[in-house]
Amino acid sequence: MIVVDTSVALKWLLTEKEESITKARMLLKDHLAKKNEILVPELLFYEIANALATKTKIPQIKINGLLKRIYSLNIKIYHPLEPDVLDSARLAKKYNSTVYDMLYAVVAKKHKTKLITADANFIKKTKFMFVKHLKDIITISSN
Repeated sequence: MIVVDTSVALKWLLTEKEESITKARMLLKDHLAKKNEILVPELLFYEIANALATKTKIPQIKINGLLKRIYSLNIKIYHPLEPDVLDSARLAKKYNSTVYDMLYAVVAKKHKTKLITADANFIKKTKFMFVKHLKDIITISSN
């Protein structure tokens, strides 16, 4: 099992050709093949919807289709509890991050797994050993 954040999940929906998109899709492919389950906090769906609606010029009809696609991927959804939110707020303050970003790390740590992100700044700020950059992913089995 792995946790991915929005920076990775958004790459599943993009059409550009770049190495990080290929690696993000490899993670998804392994999930769909039941080789490595993906776990995300429910926040991911709101963040994806927000990014598509406010940061792109994608027409609403296409946004609807992309959101339906994300929901169809059978990603395991974690519903954060009060202690998770409290930990996220504490760590966000400590590491000068957002509670939103920190929640992914809290979920990964709670489930004793890795968080995969494309956010180099988050990795630099926190230096959490269980957080890995998408560009550093070689194969699922080696992680």
